[in-house]
Amino acid sequence: MTFDQDLLAAMRTVTPAAYAFPAKEPPKLYVTYQRVTGKRHSTLNSGAGAPRGDFQIDVWGETRAAVRVLADALQDTLPNLLKVGDMTDGPDDYEAATKLHRASFDVVLWK
Repeated sequence: MTFDQDLLAAMRTVTPAAYAFPAKEPPKLYVTYQRVTGKRHSTLNSGAGAPRGDFQIDVWGETRAAVRVLADALQDTLPNLLKVGDMTDGPDDYEAATKLHRASFDVVLWK
């Protein structure tokens, strides 16, 4: 499976409302992901290395509390299901145009 498939499958163990960004006709509370960058082979030293992908995950919803709960559940679960190298919180935000709250975090995945 690809990184995208692995990540989507892992997120769907927490919520069935997980999509690649942008989501089309999502429910009131949902999560999206998008690949930020990725090197086919990365290594800390010399050598062949391993595939790696960097992803941004955004949780969207009508209330900040629901968004935070889902974001925290994803952050707790993903390291148990995938090889997570690093996870970094992004800003929580409110988008007036869509009237949705958003919590973001970045995750680095290794194969």
